Amino acid sequence: MDKNTTESTINELFKEIDPITFSKLINVIDVDKYIKKLTVYKFLQLCIIAQINELESLTKLAKHLKDKEELQTYLEFDAISTSQLSRKLGQLSPQLFEKVFKYLVLKIQGQMKNAPIIRNIGRLLVIDSTTMSMSLSQYPWATFRKTKAGVRLHLKVVVTKDITVPDQGIILPAKHADRTQMDELIEIDPNAIYLFDRGYVDYKQFDRLCREGVRFITRLKKNAEIEVLSERIPNPERLIYRDQIVILGNDRNHTKMTHPLRLIETVDSEGNPVIIITNCFDLSAEEIADLYRYRWKIETFFKWMKQHLKIKRFYGKSQNAVYNQIWIALITYCLQAMLQLKVNHDGPLLEIKRTLQNLLFKGFDCFVRSLFKKPIRTSNGRKKYHWEKDFETIVYQFEEGEVEHLDDLVYDPMFL
Repeated sequence: MDKNTTESTINELFKEIDPITFSKLINVIDVDKYIKKLTVYKFLQLCIIAQINELESLTKLAKHLKDKEELQTYLEFDAISTSQLSRKLGQLSPQLFEKVFKYLVLKIQGQMKNAPIIRNIGRLLVIDSTTMSMSLSQYPWATFRKTKAGVRLHLKVVVTKDITVPDQGIILPAKHADRTQMDELIEIDPNAIYLFDRGYVDYKQFDRLCREGVRFITRLKKNAEIEVLSERIPNPERLIYRDQIVILGNDRNHTKMTHPLRLIETVDSEGNPVIIITNCFDLSAEEIADLYRYRWKIETFFKWMKQHLKIKRFYGKSQNAVYNQIWIALITYCLQAMLQLKVNHDGPLLEIKRTLQNLLFKGFDCFVRSLFKKPIRTSNGRKKYHWEKDFETIVYQFEEGEVEHLDDLVYDPMFL
C-alpha cells in the first residue's frame, strides 16, 4: 500500500488532522525535539488505531505494530517498545489532545448543518456525566470515596434525528460535583434547548439561565420546595398529571428563585413518576415530556463508548495518561462519525468501526463498497429478524408523534 495514496482508507480517516493541521493545532514549539520515530502525531495515530481495534494494553499495541507490516510501512518504523509508549502517554499534556477534539467537533458541526433537527425546536443539547471507576491503590490522585477512585467525563452532545455527536467535554476527578461544571458547559444560544439530569440542578444557575435567555429542561429533585403560582388542566390520557407555574426554593435558606418555572409531572417507561422543571413556556406539556426523554441519547453514547472504545481499562496510572486516553477515545469517535457523514451512511456507527478494523489499509472505495454491500443469502433457512431496525422504526415513530398504535395490545412489530 502506498501511504501517500489519498484513496486509502487510513488517509481518509486522518484527512482532517493531517500532520500540518495537527502541528498548527497543538502549537507547541520543539514538542518533537530529538525525536526520531515516535512523534506526537504518530503516537496519536497509533493510539487511535488501538482504540479502533479495542487493544487492551500498550503491550498489545506494540505487538500489533510488530505483526502488521502495512502499519509499519505507513508509520515508517517497524517496532516501538511498551516503555516508549508508556512514557509518551504519561508525559504529554492532555491539553494537546483536547485541542484536537475541539477542532474535530467544529468540523463535524460544519458537516451537520443540514442534519434534521427534532420537532423544529432548534439545537437539542444534552448534558450528562459518566464515571470511570478505578483502583484507589493504583490511582490515588483520583480519590473520591474512602475506598474508590475515579474520573468523571462531563459531556455535552448535539442530538439530531440521525446522529449524536459530542460538542464539549470536561474531564475531572470524580469528586467534583456535576453542577460545578454548568458555567463551562452551557453557552448563551437562543436557538437551543439544554437537557440535563438532577445532578446539575442549581437554583442560582437556573435564575442566571432565565436572565440570559437560555432554555432548559431538567428533572427536579424529590426534596425540592415548591410554591405553586398557577396550574393548568392536566391531561392524564397523554400521561401529563401536573402542569404548573412554580417558584423553587425558600427564603429561609436564601435559595428562593426570582424567576418562575414550569413544573410538569409525567411517567417514565415503567410507570414511575417523573417531575420535570423547565423555562420553556412556549411548548406543550406533551412536547416537553417527549423532549426530556431524549436524554437516553447521551446514555446510549456513553454506553457505546464504554463498550466499543477503551476507556474502562487504562493504559497508564498517571493523571496525564488517563486523561490522554479519554481524549483520544473521543477523537476516535469523532473521526468515525466524520467518515459516517462523509459517505452518508445511515446505519449504526459500529458498522463503520467494524469495517475500519477489516479494511483500514485498503482503498477507500473498497471500504465504501463493503460498508454498503448488501448481505447475500446462502440458504433458504429461517429468516433472521432485524431487531435493531425495527427498534429504530419505533423510535422514529415516537419522535414524529405517531404513537397511537403503540398503545394497541394487538400491535406486534414482528408481524408487520
